[in-house]
Amino acid sequence: MKRAVQNIYIAVVAVFLLVPVAVFALIGKYTDTTNYENRTLAEAPILGETSVDDFPSTFEDWFNDHLPFRNQILSLNGWIDYKFLHTSSSDTAIVGRDGWLFYKGTARNGEDTVADYLGTNLFSDEELAQIADNLTAIQAYLKERGCTFYLFLAPNKESVYSEYMPDSYGAHTSYSRLRQVTDYLKDHTDIPVINADDSLEAYKSENSDQQLYYKYDTHWNAVGAYVGTKELTNTLGFDQVPLDECTIKEVGGYTFDLARMIHLSQVLTDDPVYEIHGYTPHNLKMEANDTGTQFTFETDDTAPGDKIFVVGDSFSAFSAPYYVCHFQHGFMTYYYDYSLSQLEEMQPTVFVYEVVERYLGNLAKFSITDGLAVEED
Repeated sequence: MKRAVQNIYIAVVAVFLLVPVAVFALIGKYTDTTNYENRTLAEAPILGETSVDDFPSTFEDWFNDHLPFRNQILSLNGWIDYKFLHTSSSDTAIVGRDGWLFYKGTARNGEDTVADYLGTNLFSDEELAQIADNLTAIQAYLKERGCTFYLFLAPNKESVYSEYMPDSYGAHTSYSRLRQVTDYLKDHTDIPVINADDSLEAYKSENSDQQLYYKYDTHWNAVGAYVGTKELTNTLGFDQVPLDECTIKEVGGYTFDLARMIHLSQVLTDDPVYEIHGYTPHNLKMEANDTGTQFTFETDDTAPGDKIFVVGDSFSAFSAPYYVCHFQHGFMTYYYDYSLSQLEEMQPTVFVYEVVERYLGNLAKFSITDGLAVEED
């Protein structure tokens, strides 16, 4: 009897292991096998090339990444966690109130959005002085070449929509390091510092029904980006077209990064995506490189500005067109792809450095001559 039970158990396990493989072999090509994760899936080990010691772990990684019906299994697990348990299946995403998703961070390049939210990572006096000294040196370098330096700061989503953060994370700080840096630089330097948080909070208080950040994404949407750049546009010397005089069109075809992190990018799709038209009278043309990390802008000769150079992160990819449109020539690059040769080739008259709140530590590290190195895991 004992042997019979063991045989039955082995048979059941074999069925559960082999049947999905057999079914997937028949219908797998009709299922969704797209890689929605922001990483490269593991490759299969090669006999003779993979060492004996590494083969088991390499095979396991490959098998886990290519499991039959993997996307469907991950989505089901993510949906159960999100919908019924109100938790996240990802170490980097937080499920908040009303289904809002927030970013916990990956601890790369000093990012810690929870510490930003709680205000537990304020800079020391020495760190603030280092930031000020570094930015002042950048300002001086550009000034010698006839270029004006502007610093543009964007708040984390957790700061703007703190009311949707879970109670378990505590209350949003009344004094974040975003405000700390803004105040310090205004008190100790003459660098024009534009904190988009001011414009966003003012607009949000009067237009609570208008969403400024994506519900399932870390970024501001087109409306948030436009509102956030209002003070920057004005500081550059131009008048931003009032938002109510623009045309806001809702479009589709966008997947959301936080939804991808919990394997629900094909499920959580009801977040509105906007396009704004009529924000510039100039004929703006924009081209992106293959990786979407560098953008070239050209307008007609009616634009009053000359050349503008923008270094930033993904928040600039959303917001740069709304102020670059006032210049005849523009170039925007992620700071990890920046090089001095780009600056020397363009010879701009205006330089904007944008940083989102979670990357404020980079203010002490970015070099106008050497750029910014990526910290490896």
